[in-house]
Amino acid sequence: MELQPTVKVADESFGIQDTSRCTLCIEIDDLRFRFCVVEEGTAHCHWLEDYASDTFMDDGEVLEKMKQIAAEHPFLSTDGWKNIRVAVNTNTFTLIPAAMFRKEYTAEYLRLALGRSVLPEDRVLYHYLPAVEAYNVFTIPTAWSEWLQEQYPLQNVAFYHLTSALITGGLASHQEYGDSRILSVYIEEDYLTLVFSKDQQLVFCNRFKYKNPGELTYLILFTLNALNYLPEEVKVYLYGEITPYAETYTELARFLPQLLFGKVPGRLHYFDQFEDIPEHRYFGLLNTYLVRS
Repeated sequence: MELQPTVKVADESFGIQDTSRCTLCIEIDDLRFRFCVVEEGTAHCHWLEDYASDTFMDDGEVLEKMKQIAAEHPFLSTDGWKNIRVAVNTNTFTLIPAAMFRKEYTAEYLRLALGRSVLPEDRVLYHYLPAVEAYNVFTIPTAWSEWLQEQYPLQNVAFYHLTSALITGGLASHQEYGDSRILSVYIEEDYLTLVFSKDQQLVFCNRFKYKNPGELTYLILFTLNALNYLPEEVKVYLYGEITPYAETYTELARFLPQLLFGKVPGRLHYFDQFEDIPEHRYFGLLNTYLVRS
Protein backbone atom coordinates (compact mmCIF):
# COMPACT_ATOMS: atom_id res chain seq x y z
CA MET A 1 0.00 0.00 0.00
CA GLU A 2 1.25 3.45 -0.89
CA LEU A 3 0.27 7.04 -0.27
CA GLN A 4 0.81 8.43 -3.75
CA PRO A 5 1.18 12.17 -4.47
CA THR A 6 -1.94 13.34 -6.28
CA VAL A 7 -1.88 17.16 -6.08
CA LYS A 8 0.82 19.75 -5.55
CA VAL A 9 0.38 23.50 -5.83
CA ALA A 10 3.51 25.31 -4.77
CA ASP A 11 4.91 28.80 -4.60
CA GLU A 12 8.37 27.85 -5.83
CA SER A 13 9.92 30.87 -4.15
CA PHE A 14 8.96 29.39 -0.77
CA GLY A 15 11.64 27.48 1.12
CA ILE A 16 12.69 26.17 4.50
CA GLN A 17 13.91 29.65 5.46
CA ASP A 18 10.31 30.90 5.30
CA THR A 19 8.75 28.35 7.66
CA SER A 20 9.31 30.43 10.82
CA ARG A 21 6.56 32.87 9.82
CA CYS A 22 4.09 30.19 8.66
CA THR A 23 1.54 27.74 10.05
CA LEU A 24 1.68 24.15 8.88
CA CYS A 25 -1.80 22.62 8.58
CA ILE A 26 -2.09 18.83 8.27
CA GLU A 27 -5.12 16.64 7.57
CA ILE A 28 -4.95 12.88 8.19
CA ASP A 29 -7.31 9.96 7.72
CA ASP A 30 -7.02 6.30 6.71
CA LEU A 31 -6.95 7.12 2.99
CA ARG A 32 -4.93 10.31 2.69
CA PHE A 33 -2.38 12.71 4.10
CA ARG A 34 -2.61 16.38 3.13
CA PHE A 35 -0.93 19.56 4.23
CA CYS A 36 -0.84 23.25 3.39
CA VAL A 37 1.31 26.17 4.47
CA VAL A 38 -0.23 29.53 5.39
CA GLU A 39 1.76 32.66 6.22
CA GLU A 40 0.78 34.38 9.44
CA GLY A 41 -0.23 38.01 9.09
CA THR A 42 -0.94 37.90 5.36
CA ALA A 43 -3.02 34.66 5.41
CA HIS A 44 -1.34 33.76 2.11
CA CYS A 45 -1.36 30.04 1.27
CA HIS A 46 2.05 29.23 -0.22
CA TRP A 47 1.86 25.45 -0.58
CA LEU A 48 -0.56 22.51 -0.71
CA GLU A 49 0.17 18.80 -1.21
CA ASP A 50 -2.14 15.80 -1.21
CA TYR A 51 -1.16 12.12 -0.89
CA ALA A 52 -3.78 9.39 -1.28
CA SER A 53 -4.14 5.62 -1.20
CA ASP A 54 -6.60 3.61 -3.29
CA THR A 55 -7.27 1.26 -0.34
CA PHE A 56 -7.95 1.94 3.34
CA MET A 57 -4.90 1.61 5.59
CA ASP A 58 -4.64 0.75 9.26
CA ASP A 59 -3.15 3.21 11.76
CA GLY A 60 0.31 1.68 11.60
CA GLU A 61 0.44 1.81 7.80
CA VAL A 62 -0.66 5.46 7.80
CA LEU A 63 2.05 6.29 10.33
CA GLU A 64 4.81 4.63 8.31
CA LYS A 65 3.74 6.50 5.17
CA MET A 66 3.68 9.83 7.04
CA LYS A 67 7.19 9.19 8.34
CA GLN A 68 8.38 8.42 4.82
CA ILE A 69 6.80 11.54 3.31
CA ALA A 70 8.22 13.78 6.05
CA ALA A 71 11.71 12.28 5.72
CA GLU A 72 11.81 12.79 1.95
CA HIS A 73 10.25 16.27 1.86
CA PRO A 74 12.46 19.40 1.58
CA PHE A 75 10.86 21.25 4.52
CA LEU A 76 7.94 19.27 6.00
CA SER A 77 10.02 17.80 8.83
CA THR A 78 11.64 21.08 9.94
CA ASP A 79 10.96 22.13 13.53
CA GLY A 80 11.01 25.83 12.63
CA TRP A 81 7.26 26.38 12.05
CA LYS A 82 5.50 29.23 13.80
CA ASN A 83 2.44 27.04 14.46
CA ILE A 84 1.29 23.51 13.65
CA ARG A 85 -2.36 22.46 13.34
CA VAL A 86 -3.45 18.88 12.77
CA ALA A 87 -7.00 17.90 11.76
CA VAL A 88 -7.83 14.22 12.12
CA ASN A 89 -10.76 12.75 10.24
CA THR A 90 -11.95 9.88 12.44
CA ASN A 91 -15.43 8.49 13.06
CA THR A 92 -15.10 9.08 16.78
CA PHE A 93 -16.24 12.56 17.78
CA THR A 94 -19.05 14.37 19.56
CA LEU A 95 -19.94 18.00 20.30
CA ILE A 96 -20.67 18.85 23.94
CA PRO A 97 -22.20 22.23 24.96
CA ALA A 98 -19.72 24.21 27.03
CA ALA A 99 -22.13 24.47 29.96
CA MET A 100 -22.24 20.66 30.23
CA PHE A 101 -18.59 19.89 29.51
CA ARG A 102 -16.29 18.31 32.11
CA LYS A 103 -12.87 17.19 30.94
CA GLU A 104 -12.85 14.16 33.25
CA TYR A 105 -15.86 12.77 31.38
CA THR A 106 -14.48 13.02 27.83
CA ALA A 107 -14.12 9.26 27.36
CA GLU A 108 -17.64 8.77 28.71
CA TYR A 109 -19.06 11.31 26.22
CA LEU A 110 -17.55 9.27 23.40
CA ARG A 111 -18.79 5.99 24.87
CA LEU A 112 -22.34 7.34 24.88
CA ALA A 113 -21.97 8.61 21.30
CA LEU A 114 -20.42 5.38 19.99
CA GLY A 115 -22.23 2.78 22.07
CA ARG A 116 -18.83 1.31 23.06
CA SER A 117 -15.70 2.29 24.93
CA VAL A 118 -12.84 4.12 23.27
CA LEU A 119 -10.27 1.72 21.83
CA PRO A 120 -7.15 1.33 23.98
CA GLU A 121 -4.89 2.38 21.10
CA ASP A 122 -6.69 5.73 20.74
CA ARG A 123 -6.10 8.96 22.62
CA VAL A 124 -9.04 11.16 23.65
CA LEU A 125 -8.61 14.87 22.90
CA TYR A 126 -10.88 17.90 22.95
CA HIS A 127 -10.91 21.58 22.08
CA TYR A 128 -13.27 24.49 22.52
CA LEU A 129 -15.13 25.98 19.55
CA PRO A 130 -16.18 29.49 20.64
CA ALA A 131 -18.32 30.03 17.53
CA VAL A 132 -20.74 27.33 18.71
CA GLU A 133 -19.99 27.47 22.46
CA ALA A 134 -19.19 23.77 22.51
CA TYR A 135 -16.29 21.37 22.89
CA ASN A 136 -15.41 18.93 20.14
CA VAL A 137 -14.36 15.67 21.83
CA PHE A 138 -12.62 13.14 19.57
CA THR A 139 -9.97 10.47 19.28
CA ILE A 140 -6.70 10.21 17.42
CA PRO A 141 -4.54 7.09 17.21
CA THR A 142 -2.01 7.52 20.01
CA ALA A 143 0.84 6.52 17.70
CA TRP A 144 -0.03 9.40 15.32
CA SER A 145 -0.14 12.05 18.04
CA GLU A 146 3.07 10.81 19.69
CA TRP A 147 4.98 10.83 16.41
CA LEU A 148 3.77 14.33 15.51
CA GLN A 149 4.77 15.70 18.91
CA GLU A 150 8.17 14.00 18.64
CA GLN A 151 8.59 15.26 15.07
CA TYR A 152 7.95 18.87 16.15
CA PRO A 153 9.31 19.08 19.72
CA LEU A 154 9.74 22.87 19.72
CA GLN A 155 6.16 23.62 18.65
CA ASN A 156 2.83 23.30 20.36
CA VAL A 157 1.02 20.91 18.01
CA ALA A 158 -2.70 21.77 18.11
CA PHE A 159 -4.99 18.84 17.36
CA TYR A 160 -8.52 19.26 15.97
CA HIS A 161 -11.22 17.05 14.55
CA LEU A 162 -11.96 17.77 10.90
CA THR A 163 -15.57 18.57 11.76
CA SER A 164 -14.32 21.68 13.58
CA ALA A 165 -12.80 22.94 10.33
CA LEU A 166 -15.99 22.10 8.43
CA ILE A 167 -18.13 23.91 11.01
CA THR A 168 -15.82 26.92 10.89
CA GLY A 169 -16.07 27.05 7.11
CA GLY A 170 -19.80 26.40 7.10
CA LEU A 171 -20.53 29.29 9.46
CA ALA A 172 -18.27 31.64 7.49
CA SER A 173 -20.19 30.72 4.32
CA HIS A 174 -23.15 32.83 5.45
CA GLN A 175 -21.09 35.99 5.01
CA GLU A 176 -19.30 34.77 1.91
CA TYR A 177 -22.43 33.65 0.05
CA GLY A 178 -25.11 35.81 1.69
CA ASP A 179 -27.45 32.88 2.39
CA SER A 180 -29.62 32.38 5.49
CA ARG A 181 -29.88 28.55 5.48
CA ILE A 182 -26.88 26.50 4.36
CA LEU A 183 -26.21 22.77 4.26
CA SER A 184 -22.49 22.13 3.79
CA VAL A 185 -21.92 18.62 2.42
CA TYR A 186 -18.39 17.23 2.68
CA ILE A 187 -18.04 14.05 0.63
CA GLU A 188 -15.38 11.36 0.93
CA GLU A 189 -15.12 7.79 -0.26
CA ASP A 190 -17.82 5.97 1.77
CA TYR A 191 -18.46 8.87 4.19
CA LEU A 192 -20.13 12.25 4.20
CA THR A 193 -20.30 15.00 6.81
CA LEU A 194 -23.32 17.30 6.99
CA VAL A 195 -23.18 20.73 8.61
CA PHE A 196 -26.47 22.66 8.69
CA SER A 197 -26.44 26.27 9.84
CA LYS A 198 -28.97 29.07 9.93
CA ASP A 199 -28.02 32.75 10.21
CA GLN A 200 -24.44 31.79 11.19
CA GLN A 201 -25.66 29.50 13.99
CA LEU A 202 -24.86 25.78 13.98
CA VAL A 203 -27.99 23.62 13.96
CA PHE A 204 -26.70 20.15 13.03
CA CYS A 205 -23.43 18.32 12.43
CA ASN A 206 -22.92 14.60 11.85
CA ARG A 207 -20.88 12.13 9.84
CA PHE A 208 -22.47 9.20 7.98
CA LYS A 209 -21.29 6.11 6.17
CA TYR A 210 -22.90 5.42 2.78
CA LYS A 211 -22.62 2.73 0.12
CA ASN A 212 -23.84 4.38 -3.09
CA PRO A 213 -25.12 7.69 -4.50
CA GLY A 214 -28.74 6.76 -3.74
CA GLU A 215 -28.01 6.20 -0.07
CA LEU A 216 -26.00 9.42 0.15
CA THR A 217 -28.90 11.35 -1.38
CA TYR A 218 -31.35 9.71 1.03
CA LEU A 219 -29.25 10.71 4.05
CA ILE A 220 -29.25 14.35 2.94
CA LEU A 221 -32.99 14.41 2.25
CA PHE A 222 -33.73 12.60 5.52
CA THR A 223 -31.65 15.16 7.44
CA LEU A 224 -33.44 18.10 5.83
CA ASN A 225 -36.79 16.51 6.57
CA ALA A 226 -35.81 15.91 10.21
CA LEU A 227 -34.91 19.60 10.45
CA ASN A 228 -38.30 20.53 8.92
CA TYR A 229 -36.94 22.06 5.72
CA LEU A 230 -37.83 21.38 2.12
CA PRO A 231 -34.91 20.99 -0.33
CA GLU A 232 -35.86 24.18 -2.16
CA GLU A 233 -35.58 26.17 1.09
CA VAL A 234 -31.89 25.46 1.65
CA LYS A 235 -28.70 26.26 -0.27
CA VAL A 236 -26.63 23.09 -0.48
CA TYR A 237 -22.87 23.50 -1.03
CA LEU A 238 -20.73 20.52 -2.02
CA TYR A 239 -17.14 20.00 -0.89
CA GLY A 240 -14.57 17.22 -0.95
CA GLU A 241 -14.25 14.28 -3.32
CA ILE A 242 -16.95 15.01 -5.91
CA THR A 243 -16.99 16.44 -9.44
CA PRO A 244 -19.74 17.79 -11.72
CA TYR A 245 -19.40 14.60 -13.79
CA ALA A 246 -19.84 12.15 -10.91
CA GLU A 247 -22.88 9.90 -10.60
CA THR A 248 -23.31 11.23 -7.07
CA TYR A 249 -23.69 14.79 -8.35
CA THR A 250 -26.21 13.73 -10.99
CA GLU A 251 -28.30 11.95 -8.35
CA LEU A 252 -28.17 14.88 -5.92
CA ALA A 253 -29.12 17.39 -8.63
CA ARG A 254 -32.39 15.50 -9.20
CA PHE A 255 -33.61 16.31 -5.69
CA LEU A 256 -31.77 19.46 -4.58
CA PRO A 257 -32.75 22.48 -6.69
CA GLN A 258 -30.30 24.81 -4.92
CA LEU A 259 -27.22 22.61 -5.30
CA LEU A 260 -23.87 24.35 -5.79
CA PHE A 261 -20.17 23.63 -5.51
CA GLY A 262 -18.49 25.52 -2.70
CA LYS A 263 -15.36 27.64 -2.94
CA VAL A 264 -12.10 28.07 -1.07
CA PRO A 265 -12.28 30.07 2.18
CA GLY A 266 -12.49 33.75 1.35
CA ARG A 267 -10.33 34.79 4.31
CA LEU A 268 -7.21 33.21 2.81
CA HIS A 269 -5.20 34.44 -0.16
CA TYR A 270 -4.00 32.20 -2.99
CA PHE A 271 -1.44 32.35 -5.76
CA ASP A 272 -2.29 31.67 -9.40
CA GLN A 273 -1.61 27.92 -9.37
CA PHE A 274 -4.63 27.37 -7.13
CA GLU A 275 -6.80 28.01 -10.17
CA ASP A 276 -5.72 24.57 -11.42
CA ILE A 277 -7.49 22.64 -8.64
CA PRO A 278 -11.23 22.51 -7.85
CA GLU A 279 -12.11 25.21 -5.32
CA HIS A 280 -14.38 22.92 -3.30
CA ARG A 281 -11.95 20.06 -2.79
CA TYR A 282 -9.76 21.22 0.11
CA PHE A 283 -12.41 22.97 2.20
CA GLY A 284 -11.54 20.99 5.34
CA LEU A 285 -7.78 21.37 5.10
CA LEU A 286 -7.82 25.11 4.36
CA ASN A 287 -10.34 25.85 7.08
CA THR A 288 -8.08 24.07 9.60
CA TYR A 289 -6.03 27.27 9.58
CA LEU A 290 -9.15 29.29 10.49
CA VAL A 291 -10.34 27.19 13.46
CA ARG A 292 -10.25 29.24 16.65
CA SER A 293 -10.26 27.73 20.12
